Amino acid sequence: MGLAYNGIAVTLNTKFKDKNAVQQAARDFQAKHGPKGRGEGGKKPYRFGNFATTIPGVVDPAQEAKWQIDTGDRNWERRSFVGLQELIRENLSDTGAQIPMKFTIVQGTSPKATADWVRKTDPVDGDYWEVTLTCRTEAF
Repeated sequence: MGLAYNGIAVTLNTKFKDKNAVQQAARDFQAKHGPKGRGEGGKKPYRFGNFATTIPGVVDPAQEAKWQIDTGDRNWERRSFVGLQELIRENLSDTGAQIPMKFTIVQGTSPKATADWVRKTDPVDGDYWEVTLTCRTEAF
């Protein structure tokens, strides 16, 4: 993953900008991945990276193959990758909080990408997830 994906963060932030937008995204998510995102009812289980490619305009088709490689679990610190998937799955599930998510992508110095998230409260807009994706360094 690299800073070239900042446009994806902007698009995701629009997709998850407020409660109404997140509820629509949750309906789309559940239709594709089941009510809990685990593939219930014969649907495809949620996996980070795949969902973004199904939302028109999020991932440029010319970047899709690279996005799929970069968001693969071998390029991520394992605990971080699993935790990020669970955060998104739980937030968008039928029993999830379905609160806004704000994504930021920053350049890191590690050979593995990481994700950090914290639930915050805005005095006007209420609760939201602040998610920071830290890019891995490119292989030499």
